[in-house]
Amino acid sequence: MNENGFNNFGGQEGRPNHFSGQNNQPNQPGTQQTPPYGYQPAPQPDMQQPNMDGQQGEAPKPPKKKRKFPKAFVSAVAGVVAGGLLTAFVIMPAAGGQAALPAQQLPTREEQTQEQGTGETPSLGGEAQSIQNVQNPAVEIAENISGSVVGITAYNKQLVSGQEPVEQALDAGTGFVISEAEGYILTNNHVVANGNLIKVTTPDGEEHIAEKVGGDATTDIAVIKVENLGIKAVPIGDSDSVKAGELAVAIGNIRGETFNNSVTVGHVSIAQQEISLDGNKMQMIQTDAAINAGNSGGPLVGENGEVIGVNTAKKYYSGIDANGNLLTSEGVGYAIPINKAVDTAQQLIENGSIPRAGIGITYSLISDVDAKLWDTPRGALVADVTTGGPADQAGLQQNDVIMEIDGVDLTTGADMPVLSQKEVGEKIAAKVWREGREYSVEFTLADMNNLG
Repeated sequence: MNENGFNNFGGQEGRPNHFSGQNNQPNQPGTQQTPPYGYQPAPQPDMQQPNMDGQQGEAPKPPKKKRKFPKAFVSAVAGVVAGGLLTAFVIMPAAGGQAALPAQQLPTREEQTQEQGTGETPSLGGEAQSIQNVQNPAVEIAENISGSVVGITAYNKQLVSGQEPVEQALDAGTGFVISEAEGYILTNNHVVANGNLIKVTTPDGEEHIAEKVGGDATTDIAVIKVENLGIKAVPIGDSDSVKAGELAVAIGNIRGETFNNSVTVGHVSIAQQEISLDGNKMQMIQTDAAINAGNSGGPLVGENGEVIGVNTAKKYYSGIDANGNLLTSEGVGYAIPINKAVDTAQQLIENGSIPRAGIGITYSLISDVDAKLWDTPRGALVADVTTGGPADQAGLQQNDVIMEIDGVDLTTGADMPVLSQKEVGEKIAAKVWREGREYSVEFTLADMNNLG
């Protein structure tokens, strides 16, 4: 489970947020740490200031007596929100979490899917069919849309010396065709991000190898492509016009291909609900149509038979009772609005990726209770630092606490600002606490797509 209480069914880390690139092996919490290289100590009477020529002065030595974080501290603060309640969402691939086999030879270029982009922006979406049975429109919606919905499985293909290639299934989910002529398929990025081989299964059971056009972890949208697929595109609606109470039909491959093209019916609960998925604040459509493992990347269809969202997550539990028992949630699913998804898809088709600025960390917010317990300020507790990223280059380490960044005071309980919307190469300032002392640091934002 990550810092926001999200995980996937395979037990792997959830989608990387806009502060992270890859999950490197962190230092053990509680190990002794020294002031980081490149840090400028914040003005304090007993701390040496930078030299006048701008070179860094000698870094101050840490105090001899310091409070160490327990080994479980990083995970203990994860998911803590106001009021002491835990809230969790599950990102919905069906199969995952299997460890990769040791590779003796990397897959060849032909065996890997490539993120490339085409430089072109095709027209996306198909013709909508009018709904005749207004008393029970879900039946017609399922019949009209299901033929454009496909199963997706991401594999880790390994070449082992002296043996046939090994294909290990990593994640499975759903996708839907958005361009019949080009064979473009829209899905969630977390369904295909981990695989070097992607296979698509059509409703008639045929299996095809897909090319990965591009993926974006921040929006959790990816586009894959199958040449000459010959499947019509879904009609695309306008998610900005969706209202609470409208019919919502979710179509997908629950548990991979075990229950392909399963249909669940509900309503739009909230048309625009802000949630945080791995540090990314996203406006989502909330629905009580059941979204289960394997639904990820499938269409959420509105009452007029047009796709209004991309099924992505469900709320798994909403808190704990006085005895420490989890309070489960039912009927709370989330879909990425189709307007946002299509806009992202068009950029991916053109360019293969979308620049996302960040500093390269994963973090947990320290609650007021934990701050008092461990004698630390409130802020963002660094759980991991991406090797080679801006935070790593500035000397940030695990268990550092970011108190302020880009003008946002995190000691008030505020969350990290959304850095992914900033320009790559932009510089931002931060104040960091380490072992009783505060330091000033400057980060040069990097494209998280290029890290890891």
